[in-house]
Amino acid sequence: MTSTTNSNDGLVWCFQCGNEYDEDVVECTECGVPTTKDAPTDVSNVGEPDDDQLAYEFHEWTGQGRSTLDGMLTRSGIDHAWQGATLIIKEADEDAVDEAVAEAEIVAMPTLDLTQPTMVYELGELDDDQHTRLLRRLGEQGISHAFDKNGDLFVYERDEAKVDEVFESLDVADADEREFGAGVPGVDPVNVMSDLFVAAGRIRKNPNDAKGIVALVETASIVHQMTLPYGLGADVWGSVVDQSADLSDALSGEIEGLSDTDIEEMATQLHEFMRRLV
Repeated sequence: MTSTTNSNDGLVWCFQCGNEYDEDVVECTECGVPTTKDAPTDVSNVGEPDDDQLAYEFHEWTGQGRSTLDGMLTRSGIDHAWQGATLIIKEADEDAVDEAVAEAEIVAMPTLDLTQPTMVYELGELDDDQHTRLLRRLGEQGISHAFDKNGDLFVYERDEAKVDEVFESLDVADADEREFGAGVPGVDPVNVMSDLFVAAGRIRKNPNDAKGIVALVETASIVHQMTLPYGLGADVWGSVVDQSADLSDALSGEIEGLSDTDIEEMATQLHEFMRRLV
């Protein structure tokens, strides 16, 4: 059983999430990976019902790298399906998939010309999340790199400034890996965002508005506990969470050295951001 071929003219798909688009859409709006003319296969249709399956994790790969691998597997007629960045195959195809993975790494991943000046970064102190972010961001920025047998990272000397910037941001989670609250029963996200918009509007006019301060701090606490609202991207909601928390901390005196003007500017930024959402 092979991946289903698109027989509907004018349509393309995301191989990861299965979203369907018009043929002029070149990138999935949800996953950010290139679209394909081949309709993706459902996991339940990989192999026969009694075939064992294997899962490969490619979260550290770029979207282009996963797209390259997907194309190789499709052209080779290898049954496969995606669940996000996780590849599902038949166990019987493991050797063939391993070869495709190795080839995709050569084709899609940056490599080093060792005749050029390089420098090394030791990665022993990075945790798993930081290591994953490092690999993803090096790939996304097209920074050529390689690893030695000890796991140390080698890059070109000319890329030192870019690599240093990547390392400095490794404590900050990517939007697609960020976790939000467990949820607040009975809370309507629309009302919460409206309350936040109004409270920020009051504070931008008067950073000492007592009612505005109470409303902002209480609403920011609810925002922090909420799950990702339906229809909003993780990056957008993450900005709401961060901005409201920062303003709440400023109003509560947890951030020292801020003037009324500083607080007014924070409130104005949050108010203008929320204007797009309410």
